[in-house]
Amino acid sequence: MIDTAVRDRSDALVRTLLDSIRIASVSLTGEGIADQVAFLKDRLERWGFEVEVHKTTSHPIIYAEIGPKDAKQTWLTYGHYDVYPADEKQEGWRTKPFEPVIEGDRIWGRGAGDNKGQHLALLNAIALWKETRGELPVRIKVILEGDEETGSVPLPKFVEENRERLKADFCVYSDGPMFPNDQPVLLMGVRGNLGLEFISKGAKRNLHSGNFGGVAPNPTLNLIHFLAELVDRDGKLRVPGAGYADVNVAAADLAAVQSLPVDQAGFMESVGVAPTTGNDNGLFHERLMLRPAFNVSGFSAGYTGAGAKTIIYKEAIAKADVRLVGGQDPDVIFNAIKKFAADRGYTGIEVKSLKATPASRTPLDHPSVARVKAAVAKGFGREPYVVPSLGGTTPDFVFTKLLGLPSIVVPLAPYDENNHAPNESTKVSLYLSGVRTGMHLLESLSK
Repeated sequence: MIDTAVRDRSDALVRTLLDSIRIASVSLTGEGIADQVAFLKDRLERWGFEVEVHKTTSHPIIYAEIGPKDAKQTWLTYGHYDVYPADEKQEGWRTKPFEPVIEGDRIWGRGAGDNKGQHLALLNAIALWKETRGELPVRIKVILEGDEETGSVPLPKFVEENRERLKADFCVYSDGPMFPNDQPVLLMGVRGNLGLEFISKGAKRNLHSGNFGGVAPNPTLNLIHFLAELVDRDGKLRVPGAGYADVNVAAADLAAVQSLPVDQAGFMESVGVAPTTGNDNGLFHERLMLRPAFNVSGFSAGYTGAGAKTIIYKEAIAKADVRLVGGQDPDVIFNAIKKFAADRGYTGIEVKSLKATPASRTPLDHPSVARVKAAVAKGFGREPYVVPSLGGTTPDFVFTKLLGLPSIVVPLAPYDENNHAPNESTKVSLYLSGVRTGMHLLESLSK
């Protein structure tokens, strides 16, 4: 019955996603945010949800509820309607980012995978259940935020202020990529993220390197040396007090990642180089899920045009993100890095925190796993892997640490979704499998 319902309404289900992709909703600039909020509010109300739009210090949070108020169980779900900026001048876009295109099984467009195709699949599952079967078997609470791509800054305050009304038995939502070859997974956690900016300053103006080289400070070299002292060649922080030495990986987690395969050929085809872990599949997943990592995401300094300019530039800037695990506190690590800069004599380098999200975990053997795993298996027609963590970051900690809920993430986007990059996409088949998965979860809860 579920397969038939989804198949019969597949065109309308896909059309909802296309309509959402057409609305830019870029959190960094605010473009299209109001229109996306209006779109979601209208759809949710049409589907029978009670909807509230909460103002924040940034973009609105949409909160909705549906289902019997006296239901024995409550399901909390989450999504984000904002998208990463799409620079159409950046080389590589094959379609207009906010004009969705379907080619075969692919839906091209910014937000198709991250995160519109994911939260809309579950919301459509709820709406389709209500349409075809009537009353829902559980109370469902929905949070849709508009600031995930800029750090989810307003979300913790919203959750703290609404603890009572957000009470639930479990949290299940969709984000992140599946494994290669459309292999479904249950993610039992996420790594945290600390976003950093380093501003290295020297003279009050640019200087001629012949007239001042050797006697004037060089911000570019200072920043290069600082980063080299900060991080080793494997990307590990060398900072005292940053907690890297205190990361303990549980035996159950190590066992879980040792059993996971790696599509080496698929990785090579997608990325263009071999993984730094070689053919060690266990180490690949251990580093991606269970270990912290430091990344320099941008570096700007001086002249890089044709020819040469013999100039000591007055400023250099680098941006970085640190993926965190376990109990690593992003604020503690930020302060340790600032102290490290001062202690090592880098007084001309200012360190700024751009975002800070702790890591989050739910035990692999939590009782909710079996029910969600069975629903995913029915929705996709194949058994999912249960893995310790997403390599990336979501604001999962607000569910596990602030609300004390078990939280399971079920990705619905393909491994090569290209989120945050040109040619972001999802697959029609995965989107519809997500709708089926949501309905099978409801069916399980009804029993």
